[in-house]
Amino acid sequence: MNWPARLRRCIGTLRGRLLWLTLWPTALSAILFAGYMVHQNTREAEAALRQRGRDLSSQLAEVAVYDLFTGNIANLQRLADHAGIHPDRDAIGIADKEGQWWVISGQTDLLNDTRQIQTYAERHVGDRYYFRRPIGLIQNPQATGLEGVLGSGNEVGQVLVVLDDAPIRSAQKETLLTLLTFLLPLILLAATMAWTLSHRLARRLHRITNTVHSLARGQLEARCPVEKTEGELRQLELDINEMAVTLDHVHEHLQTGIRTATAELTEQKLAAEAAVRAKSKFLAAASHDLRQPLHALTLFISALKDKVAERQEPELQRLTALIDTSAAAMGDMLGGLLDLSRLDAGIVLAQPECFPLSRVLGNLQQHFALAAAEKGLQLHIKPCHLHVQSDPLLVERILMNLVSNAIRYTPQGRIVVAARRRGDTAELQVIDTGLGIAEDQQAQVFEEYFQIDNPERQRAKGLGLGLAIVAREAQLLGTTINLHSVPGRGSCFAFRLPRCTPAADSATDDLIAFQTFGDAAPLIAFLEDDTLILSAMTTLLHEWGMEVVAAISAEALLDALGELGRLPDCILSDYRLPGTMDGIASVTWLRRELDETLPAAIITGDTAPETIAAMTASGFTLLHKPLKPARLRAYLNHALSQTPSSR
Repeated sequence: MNWPARLRRCIGTLRGRLLWLTLWPTALSAILFAGYMVHQNTREAEAALRQRGRDLSSQLAEVAVYDLFTGNIANLQRLADHAGIHPDRDAIGIADKEGQWWVISGQTDLLNDTRQIQTYAERHVGDRYYFRRPIGLIQNPQATGLEGVLGSGNEVGQVLVVLDDAPIRSAQKETLLTLLTFLLPLILLAATMAWTLSHRLARRLHRITNTVHSLARGQLEARCPVEKTEGELRQLELDINEMAVTLDHVHEHLQTGIRTATAELTEQKLAAEAAVRAKSKFLAAASHDLRQPLHALTLFISALKDKVAERQEPELQRLTALIDTSAAAMGDMLGGLLDLSRLDAGIVLAQPECFPLSRVLGNLQQHFALAAAEKGLQLHIKPCHLHVQSDPLLVERILMNLVSNAIRYTPQGRIVVAARRRGDTAELQVIDTGLGIAEDQQAQVFEEYFQIDNPERQRAKGLGLGLAIVAREAQLLGTTINLHSVPGRGSCFAFRLPRCTPAADSATDDLIAFQTFGDAAPLIAFLEDDTLILSAMTTLLHEWGMEVVAAISAEALLDALGELGRLPDCILSDYRLPGTMDGIASVTWLRRELDETLPAAIITGDTAPETIAAMTASGFTLLHKPLKPARLRAYLNHALSQTPSSR
């Protein structure tokens, strides 16, 4: 058993420390008192022994003077033997004045050394005391040592007495036994009292400590037991309990405040969610009603531009361009609101696939080359042969928004769109030499309705939704938009997409303009109940060299196709139709009756989340009003490229 370790652990405890603090003064006092008593008794015993030695040596010197003078050796021997009977008298010797021993009694070896009878009177050697007295005819009884010799020539001999210090040792032992008999019960009593006191103090302090620990762990109902004995510990126990009560009240007050704040926040959250739903409903209703005439207007303007282009009338062309610009600005605003509404509603989902970036970059070139040239900007879209795993539609929308912003905020210089290898990713960059963005505004540009240098809210500069939409679409793709910009020098927007390896038999089709399919013009089946839009769409498709079969219901359209005796190459349908079937149900029924593989698209101005979710779940292509002719043309080109040339 490791007693030192156990002792250290015991002393290290609170109870051990209290016991130690109580016992060590008592033990130290007892040791000091015992030492003092032993020292005093030893001095007294030594003083008594010395006095006996002096008295004995003086008496023998007085008695032996006559016998030594007369030479009575026998009487001197009897005198020495009689004086040495006591047990502490080890040796007695009588010598003449020349130092020759006449009589020795006791341990003769103690007197063999003639130096014992030299000039000293008393000497302590080891455990024995030596006492010397001269023997003279006349002696002063008041003197000691050699002072007892009166006059030269009166000394006739010397007496030497050797005493053992056994009485001193005996006195020490008796003193120690007496002290132990007296002090040991006192020490035991003090230890018992210290043990009891330390136990009580440790118990109360442990209870106080446990209460504090419980309060620290959040158990605010914990209380410390209070004993009846008055004192500082009782006051401490009362203070701890008072503190616990205060903490409990404060905690309850905080909990009440938190519950109240939580209820208020919940109410505000519900109100905000209701406001968002109301906003979505408002956008769904208002935008549909606005998109219908705007959609028709866009189609008419596109057809008008084709007509005006054939006539060499600059003023008419200028007016047509202004009308087109105004309609495009209105469409961009409504389109931004619609896109933001769809993203906030969580309807837009990424559909990743492995596709070549050249397809997206080629569309950018076709879409923005004219706009950049009209502003005097150089648009460089670097060739790229990388493939990425992502949603091509969302990637194209992000790049279109970034390039559109670059053209808008670059007064002169150039715009570069490039894709660069970055490990196993491809980094798409849109770099311009425009106005640049200050560092403290770079985070704000991705917020809704935030615009730099447009306090007057000019319509031509948009609503400030482009980069907010870009950030949300990038989040859908699992990436982020990184911005590096220097005011006055330009900006660089970049994001990364994972690279992929295309299948061996994959092929791409980057066609933009229409292709002809055999000798027959493509046949488009169109469902629309709005006569204005029906007329505009028919006019536009005819301008593009297509045939159109239109009706307001699926049954009527099927009858018209039967009379024509030809399957359509593509079906276009408005979402809202009269009767019991909407656009999704009508197109589904037509494909079942005609051909399940017919490409089809739903055109709508609705922004309600549930409506968009239903159209997305149908699997049909979704085209939003106002539909730009370029967007319609791109879809038809893609759909017709997948359609056999003859049916």
